[in-house]
Amino acid sequence: MKRFRHRAYRRALLARLSGESQHAPLPDGGSTEAAFVAALLQGLGRLARLDGRVNESEIAFAERVIAQLGLPLMDSNRQQARAAAIAQFELGKALNTDVLATVRELSRAIGAASQLARQVLRTFCEAAYLKSSYSWRDEQLGGLRLKDRQFLREVAEALGFDKAQMLMVCSEVRGDHCASADLRGSAAFSSRPALPLRPSPKLASAYNTLGVAMDAPPEELRRAYHRQMALHHPDKLLSQQPSPEALRRAHLKVHEIREAFESLRAQHRARA
Repeated sequence: MKRFRHRAYRRALLARLSGESQHAPLPDGGSTEAAFVAALLQGLGRLARLDGRVNESEIAFAERVIAQLGLPLMDSNRQQARAAAIAQFELGKALNTDVLATVRELSRAIGAASQLARQVLRTFCEAAYLKSSYSWRDEQLGGLRLKDRQFLREVAEALGFDKAQMLMVCSEVRGDHCASADLRGSAAFSSRPALPLRPSPKLASAYNTLGVAMDAPPEELRRAYHRQMALHHPDKLLSQQPSPEALRRAHLKVHEIREAFESLRAQHRARA
């Protein structure tokens, strides 16, 4: 009976995390919700800590995940829940915390290798690539730092996925139309259906964020990126004495622009 508990909560959360319905009402999740908050936020905290520093983009990404979990950052009625979520992030940053044990507990609650578990792994991959935005030198590894890649491997295993499946999820996050070199020749790659030539929804959204056509060359992407950053950077608000909420929205917008540019830049490099 345990696997049938909180089914409605799991369905709603999957809709939120996948982007299918970002504001899907969340019913009571009980112990499953507690496992989600702990595993996701501890994992994000650990990823942020692995390179020895935590930047604004990583914090903004964690805030987005908190919102997807149904913990609005600025809702005064949920301040206690928000504080608990931040505490989980900080707990993950502590190297003596067994984050993988928390992820395994989540896997038992949502089902190993389930669709929702795959979305959790995708969220961690997104966070890892956010950390590695300017480290695309090694095409075979997709730009991931060694510590981040090892952590993703361990998280994937805890969620019920093997290395090939993890690489496939990471490849999807990067928006590549071909799998990474590590995946070529593997059983997962040979059975993987051909990807369509049209951009994925994520890439289409990235083009829209930068305000460029889908056939825009790298030079135009770069100009559009700098133009959007100049328009939306939080520093432009400082003279207006903005509210904390306005600053938070500006940071999230900058994070969205940066993610869009990096996704499209990686796509162009993969095609080169």
